[in-house]
Amino acid sequence: MVLLIAYGNSLRRDDGAGFVLAENLERIFLQSGQAAVRLEVHQLTPELSLDISKENIRAVIFLDTRAVTDPDDDFRIHVQKVAPAEIGSPSMGHHLDVSLLLAYTAYLFKKPPPAWLVTVPGVDFNHGEGLSQSTQWAIDNPPAKLNDLIDEIAKIQS
Repeated sequence: MVLLIAYGNSLRRDDGAGFVLAENLERIFLQSGQAAVRLEVHQLTPELSLDISKENIRAVIFLDTRAVTDPDDDFRIHVQKVAPAEIGSPSMGHHLDVSLLLAYTAYLFKKPPPAWLVTVPGVDFNHGEGLSQSTQWAIDNPPAKLNDLIDEIAKIQS
């Protein structure tokens, strides 16, 4: 089963883009006969290690919005493989990045499953719901690399 962990704030416009993309990916996985489960959270916390460490989880995709401030940004969804951070003895915190959360999972439970961070470009983080036109375009026009990831996870799950 693939675990989709979307995080952000849907009441801050584009900050909710990870939720939208996670819903789309969950539908794609389920329609292709692959097991998938989606979690939506405001931020990454150590408790998510429990979900990641479940025996039936074969892969994890983290979905978030990245703030676009560079005019040279390609305004496309970015996909990158992530690994656990190198840590000695983790200290507890209430907001983690993906690699530290994977390190907690490895430290507390077992070797974490393969993981990827998928980020959607965002430009409007004002109060309100709905996505900006450019963020919606990025979701509606996913790069080939995202399709490659879906295929790679299908091989892991079979």
